[in-house]
Amino acid sequence: MQYNVNKYVRASEVASYYLCPRLAFFGRRRVPELADAEIRAGVFKSISLGLLPVASSLQPGAALEEAIRLACSDALLVYGPAHEQAILLAGQEARGRANEVVSGLLSERERVGEQGLARWLSPASISLTVYSERLRMSGAVDKIVFNGNAPVPVIISASLPPPAGIFASDRVRLAAYAMLLAEKYDTDCPSGAVEYVRGWCLRHTEVRHEDKRKALYARNRVLEFNGGTMPDAVRGKWCGRCGHYDTCNVKVTLLDSLFKKRA
Repeated sequence: MQYNVNKYVRASEVASYYLCPRLAFFGRRRVPELADAEIRAGVFKSISLGLLPVASSLQPGAALEEAIRLACSDALLVYGPAHEQAILLAGQEARGRANEVVSGLLSERERVGEQGLARWLSPASISLTVYSERLRMSGAVDKIVFNGNAPVPVIISASLPPPAGIFASDRVRLAAYAMLLAEKYDTDCPSGAVEYVRGWCLRHTEVRHEDKRKALYARNRVLEFNGGTMPDAVRGKWCGRCGHYDTCNVKVTLLDSLFKKRA
């Protein structure tokens, strides 16, 4: 089946809109080059998917080292030798957090039991892409775990967790996933979770009505980008690391010069 990409708004675009609307705007209009940040995220996702043996091992440190090695080896097959340096750096970063990852896993195992933890580390589905004609949204869900009959979307994050709860952009992304999964499985999807791999912890959250409203609002704004109108940027220290930095600043300079000529 063929899909018109611009017909659907991705859940990642919904999240990007609340970080900076121009992230969603430029991401929708051009395919950015593969960035080190994307490779790093891919390595940490692979590590997450290899944590079940770590949680049950009598030598979790050694088991985690093996999980990191395998994740880096797999990433090299996925991304190719041209990105080997970024893969090696991601592996080094993961090794630097090894004690915290093991500690987080063992704490969660003590809290929910070995079987309870295994349920989250061995999900029913991974990287499941869902499209909805009705919602005009799509999303690739990192993990899906079932709580009874209810699907629970899980985001695998390479970020450190906030002091409490989850980041606002993750909350609205989970809301988009929840609506997609509720339609796919024809059942309520009242909750989601974020797995913060660095210093491992699992944060559960209710999917609120307000989260869904925010997701749909962002969807509507992103669909308007198809008309070519560029939104305002949200400027911050993260701009220099953005893959659209040069294009964004060229546009700003051009607009500034036009307004000055009219003044």
